[in-house]
Amino acid sequence: MKVAVIGMGYVGFPLALQIASKQISVLGFDISKDKIAKLKAGVPIIKDEFISKHFPSKYLSPSNVLEPSDIYIICVPTPVDERNIPDLTPVASATESIAKVLEDGQLVILESTVYPGTCEEVMKPILDKTGKKYLLAHCPERINPLDKDWDTHNTPRVVGGYDVQSMKVAADFYRKILDAKVYELETLKEAEATKILENTFRDVNIALVNEMAQSFYRMGIDIKNVIGAASTKPFGYMPFYPGIGVGGHCIAVDPYYMIEKGREAGFDHEYLKLARKINSNMPIYAAYLMQNMLNEIGLPLKGTKIGVYGLAYKPNIADDRESPSHQVIKRLAEKKAAVIAFDPYVPAKSGAKDLDDFLSKCDVLLVATAHDQIVNMDYSLLSKYNIKAVLDGRNCLDKKKIKSMGILYRGIGRQ
Repeated sequence: MKVAVIGMGYVGFPLALQIASKQISVLGFDISKDKIAKLKAGVPIIKDEFISKHFPSKYLSPSNVLEPSDIYIICVPTPVDERNIPDLTPVASATESIAKVLEDGQLVILESTVYPGTCEEVMKPILDKTGKKYLLAHCPERINPLDKDWDTHNTPRVVGGYDVQSMKVAADFYRKILDAKVYELETLKEAEATKILENTFRDVNIALVNEMAQSFYRMGIDIKNVIGAASTKPFGYMPFYPGIGVGGHCIAVDPYYMIEKGREAGFDHEYLKLARKINSNMPIYAAYLMQNMLNEIGLPLKGTKIGVYGLAYKPNIADDRESPSHQVIKRLAEKKAAVIAFDPYVPAKSGAKDLDDFLSKCDVLLVATAHDQIVNMDYSLLSKYNIKAVLDGRNCLDKKKIKSMGILYRGIGRQ
């Protein structure tokens, strides 16, 4: 068996290594020459425990040239444009690359997150033009970077196929490469809809708690304490947490795929649009809180040195795609604040060399990402560099300790 994984990113690279760990030959294809050069040199493009354990592998062959394979797995981005309309160009381009080398009896699998109908409406017409007899399946990715419990090898998966044979062959393949259950679905659309539901579920629940946080803030109620109390209920409740917004290539993007597909089908997803509006407005709310805090301590927004800690969309990774940090920085800069950004995982976009250098340049601090570095920091640094106020955009700091130092503290749903 020979497998080609198309797209060596946060989804495709770990998947290729998982396949290779089963001693199956894998072609790791990507159009980025720089990325492939690094992989060939043994430089991992993503760093976590799973990848460190399996890379490099003699069974993985990185390449900018796609070769005929028994199975092709597409793991490319599925972004939205400036109007939040789904952009399936990467999926179509990957499918066209496969069509050039496709042979009879080969299996094509899409792992990228898409709206229901994509495999049949976008991929199938391209593959049909080849005149080849192929199998087509969808197995939506379930990657959660740095998750200590669930990674590529043990996360359960769902598989749907264009026909029963496609589904069975794809499901059998995943059972060979994973140490997890593989669930068979009746159609491609069911598999496509599964991932959309998973991520939309998170988006709407985060929107709920973000809205509650703003209401509780006005009432003087600490939402972190309330969430902790509600979490003691052993049934009917699942905790979600407020913040300055959501990012990444899933929650901040996928609901738009369902909104657009619903519109085409004649259905208006009002609930999904409202959740997107609430979460997309959180960076604006964070800028509003910061302005109010500066008013309290008698500083103007214009010219005040505001340090924004964290550019990544989640803790302890370097991925800043769709990160709300960028929107917060944009809002503050538009109001003429002197914004300094720092992220130890994104040094190329940072305005300081380390945490000490960063804090020394700030009048006030806005925490946008809960990296371990800031969560476990030496709080005396705040006094050392005369930080006058802290906006805890992830509710990850010790509120009581900061207040005891005479520093103004605000969180999202906390004061």
